[in-house]
Amino acid sequence: MSDIGRLKSMQSDPFSEINATFRMLYGANRDEVFASTPVSAITLIGTGEIWRIEHGAVVKSYPPTPWLSQTKSLMHAVIGVQGTWARLVRGKDLESARLAAVRLNKALEDAVSRLSRELPAELVSPAQIVLGQLLQLSVNWAAGQMATPAELPEALEKVQVELEKIITAVGEAVYASIVRGLHGFIDETDPAVWETCLVCVCGVAFGRRDNIEIAAAMSLMGEESVGTRLLYLENAHDLPQAMACLAAALADRDLGEGVFNDPYRMWRDILGDVAARHVGKGFFPTLGRDR
Repeated sequence: MSDIGRLKSMQSDPFSEINATFRMLYGANRDEVFASTPVSAITLIGTGEIWRIEHGAVVKSYPPTPWLSQTKSLMHAVIGVQGTWARLVRGKDLESARLAAVRLNKALEDAVSRLSRELPAELVSPAQIVLGQLLQLSVNWAAGQMATPAELPEALEKVQVELEKIITAVGEAVYASIVRGLHGFIDETDPAVWETCLVCVCGVAFGRRDNIEIAAAMSLMGEESVGTRLLYLENAHDLPQAMACLAAALADRDLGEGVFNDPYRMWRDILGDVAARHVGKGFFPTLGRDR
């Protein structure tokens, strides 16, 4: 159905305006709940940084290991190379893909020169090896060479050891940053308030399994906090989106308590009891099964 068709359908639906009113009333309460909550914590995946939220506003951050933001450029380089390679191999819009290869090549050249100066000494060599391999691919593509289906996998196989070394170092740095930041957060929080404080890890839907930020926070909060005080909020890619998700989580906790005498009911599917009855148990589809 087209957007115009949906609009006409909504206009002809007598309940659409009523439902919009109900959602507006819920939203007004959500905003008040957020503004009334003494303190919450937010971190965005991969950053290692914790943001302190008081009464609906950001008041400070607990900074991460300084070089973490630089290594994100390296990981994004891998993503950019894979995406450009896939487009070149697919050949659906070859002219656009060629232009993308030129942009990729320039960005990789910049990354090579900058990261060598800003990474920890032990990561400089692995980063140069990985980026050098990626840069060779982009140079060829930017010059008009055809990409092949085996080209990228074979290139990355040659630098897999170095890439995994970088990933491991980043993981350890994120873990340490979250633990350090959360210690600081707790030290500055009234113990009684901390008991009900939500700590939210925000990111893409596919980031929740074996999440490094959840693991780090668990070391201080305990595994029993996962799903009750320690939450993974998906599809929140920046701080404003994360705060909107946090506000909804707080409001839905109150809603579940007030309507169902269960603070977590609205954190599950509202139709979950029916789903569990059909399946025969409570369940959650796992992303990324073990190979």
